[in-house]
Amino acid sequence: MRSRVHTNAARAAGLAAAGMLLAACGMGGGGGTGAAASPSGGSSGGGKAALTILTPKDGASVTAPVKLSFTTGVALGPPSSGKDHVHVFIDGRTQDYTVVPKTTYTVRNIPAGRHTIGVTLQHADHSPVGPSAQVTVNVKGGGGGGASSTPSSTGGGGPYNY
Repeated sequence: MRSRVHTNAARAAGLAAAGMLLAACGMGGGGGTGAAASPSGGSSGGGKAALTILTPKDGASVTAPVKLSFTTGVALGPPSSGKDHVHVFIDGRTQDYTVVPKTTYTVRNIPAGRHTIGVTLQHADHSPVGPSAQVTVNVKGGGGGGASSTPSSTGGGGPYNY
């Protein structure tokens, strides 16, 4: 009886050690600052989930329409493809977003003044992957439109036609 108890205790200790090792391997650096963020996990597309706004730079003075570009560590596509995509929103209105399936987008009809442009990385089912980023810009003029090769709104749309 004593050897069976000792064997079970040794087995339990080994499993606990293996579990702790696996948990430690799965932990990574989290979060970023400024215009970029990166969680510890991955996402569809095989890369490490990350999101960084390249343009415009935080604090920049821009004219409308505002050309937005960003990078991700994963493949993007429309939700119907099963790939991740980005939600773009203005001034913290996360429920009023546009689905963007690539790394560029033009924000149209944004009025003059100071605005925060936010982006979040989302799964195909619109659940959050984790990374988000934002930049605050000062829009000169404002309301400018014009043709763009970027997709039209498939999310919330919004008053800025973004």
